[in-house]
Amino acid sequence: MAVGTVRYALYASSSGELISDLTVWQIGPETIDIMSGRAADVREITAALVTYDVNVFDLSDQTAALALQGPATNACLQELVDRGEVAEIPSFGFRELGIVGKHCIVGRLGFTGLDGVEILCTPDDASRLWQLLAQMSRPAGFMAADMLRLTAGLPLFSQEFAPPVTAADVGLSRIWKPFASTTEFREPQVARVLFRARWASDTTTALPDVLWTDGGAFPPPVNTVAVTSICNNPTAADLIGMGYVSLKNKSNQLSDTAGLLSNIQLIKIFGEQPP
Repeated sequence: MAVGTVRYALYASSSGELISDLTVWQIGPETIDIMSGRAADVREITAALVTYDVNVFDLSDQTAALALQGPATNACLQELVDRGEVAEIPSFGFRELGIVGKHCIVGRLGFTGLDGVEILCTPDDASRLWQLLAQMSRPAGFMAADMLRLTAGLPLFSQEFAPPVTAADVGLSRIWKPFASTTEFREPQVARVLFRARWASDTTTALPDVLWTDGGAFPPPVNTVAVTSICNNPTAADLIGMGYVSLKNKSNQLSDTAGLLSNIQLIKIFGEQPP
């Protein structure tokens, strides 16, 4: 990796089942930052590197992250940058920039499916930067990001990696390069799909109740979906979700999969990823 670039990576168990995902930032010729949304990764990565000639530091308490996403990102942030062009930061690249006198690292990435950046700064500076950005953009919580990433068909590790799935199951095998000594991984058993659904008229079931939970059937039975994410569709009077269908069906028949997801009636599957 060249200095100033970011790489998306997968963290898997010895049997190939996905645990979390990471971004790796090449800060200097011999320095990388690894970012994860799973706190246990710090301990496990440190243990995995114990035999290497490297020093490992946990920067969690020294780092805050703000995300600015959407088509007006560059214009909005540029008004606060002391010098340098935000628009010149490439996809999966980053630059060190001064923002109203605060030292920040600005990376062109995010998981909403929209153009945007992640801004790394100190916790002491985060509050001031949030106040300034909130005056120029619309503050939003995780629910908004979750709706956008589902619309874009992007997996979230805490949801889509909850069942025992491999990179091939999730559709991310193109970035999974296991070491030659790693044990053989199983062939894909499921395909990750997006779906639209509507409530049954008499339902009283809450959305979390339809999600796949540990111990549930997996791979899912034919003509059913193991739901890993679901939320209200902000652009229509239905629901949007993500889950897995069994590859016991032929790949060209995935769009015909239908059935009752608890009290939710499936109306459409799209974005299927055949093996």
